[in-house]
Formats: sequence, C-alpha cells, structure tokens
Amino acid sequence: MIMKKEKTNPQIKVLEEKIAELTAGWQRAQADFENYKKRSAQEKIDLCNNSNANLIYDILPVLDNFQLAAKHVPENLKDDNWALGIKQIEKQLEDVLASEGLEKIETIGTKFDPNFHEAVEHIDSDKPEDEIIEEILAGYKFNDSILRPAKVKISNGNFHGER
Repeated sequence: MIMKKEKTNPQIKVLEEKIAELTAGWQRAQADFENYKKRSAQEKIDLCNNSNANLIYDILPVLDNFQLAAKHVPENLKDDNWALGIKQIEKQLEDVLASEGLEKIETIGTKFDPNFHEAVEHIDSDKPEDEIIEEILAGYKFNDSILRPAKVKISNGNFHGER
C-alpha cells in the first residue's frame, strides 16, 4: 500500500509559525511578570528593612542613655523602686529592639575586628595585643549588617607597670 504524502497548505505553516511565535512571546512575558513580582516583593522587603534600620538607629541614643543612667545609679538607690523601674524600661526597650533584629556586638575580652569595632584608644595592658579591654559605646548589628560599630579601647599588649 502506497501512502500519499499530504500536501501542507502554506497558510497552515505560516499560522503554525505565528502560533509558535506568539506562544514564545507569551511565555517570555509571563516569566518577565513573575520576575517583576519577585523583584517588587524584594524591593518592599528592602524598603521596610531600611526604614526599620533608620528608626532603630535613631532610637539607639535613647537606649545608650538608659544604659548610662542604669550604670550610674548611686549605690544607695540601687534597690529603690524608681531605679528598678528605669532598669526594667531599659530591658523592655532592649527586648523590643532585639525582637526586631537588633543584635549587640560583643566587645570586652574579644579580639579587635575593624569590621565590628572602632578603636578610640590603645592602652598598655597585660592583656594580649588587640584584645578589647573597655567598651566606650555599644555597637549593634541589624539583620546581619553593622548598624553602628562598637567604640572600644584595645590593648597594645605592652604592660610596663610593676606586677
């Protein structure tokens, strides 16, 4: 049995090519739209994170002042209800900021790291060289980015005093 080869209508071939072209264009447009939605969602997240970082950065001096006040409460007032209340407000502020992603940078007893710390003074000490021996101002990270480096005093490792 001999099969007849069907003749392809030139118009059908043109229409099939047009369908393929339109389908490919539609698929590209759909992929572009999905990418746009992902990019737009990420931009919203970034905008929100930047806004939060700016607000938290502006609140840090308030936290610093609470910490400074708590540090300098006179000994005879340490158990006073007012002083304890101020300490509790400080703790509450720290907890709220931590729940939003704020993290304190470790300092005293750690090795100086210029990515996290700012050295304001080098001091002769019996501690190893570049060990942080005093924190002047707390540093913080927010969502894994440095919001404010810690200002610290570091050891030169050159102790010249008597032992």
